[in-house]
Amino acid sequence: MKFVITLLGSDRLGIVESFSKTVADHDGAWCESRIMQVEGQFGGVFLAEVPHENADAFETSLESSFQPEFHLAVVRSNTDKEPASARHSFEIKVLCSDRPGLVHEFAQLCTARKINILELQTNLRPAAMTGVLMFEISATGDSPEPLDQGEFTTAFEALGDDVVVDFPHE
Repeated sequence: MKFVITLLGSDRLGIVESFSKTVADHDGAWCESRIMQVEGQFGGVFLAEVPHENADAFETSLESSFQPEFHLAVVRSNTDKEPASARHSFEIKVLCSDRPGLVHEFAQLCTARKINILELQTNLRPAAMTGVLMFEISATGDSPEPLDQGEFTTAFEALGDDVVVDFPHE
């Protein structure tokens, strides 16, 4: 049985060790994860798989190990989804001057093109020559139809004169 688990709370030593022990104690496998610390808060999204007969005990153990100290969400995975082969995957990188609403504008452009955002990372960093804060978007997505990269680039670059769009693996 697969579980998608999110864990959020004050960062401290031993969170990953404790989580991995809970998975191992239930004969489970740690399949995937995304973990980061933001402003002193630990955030993690995990995919774990445990034998079906251990599923209820695993879920109970997670709750007793991490609540109320952490915000915990546990979802039993639904594997009935469209096959990946029927979707077109790609990676997009965007760099531009920081301003309010950039992620919303990016998300609107993606939604209008039926792009499902699978992963999204954003960062603020100073430009090399000027030190002006630049906003960086790195995303992977997929869509039912191949993406018209030229059209997407033109649409996003129309939002500002300093917008650079790249498709690194195309």
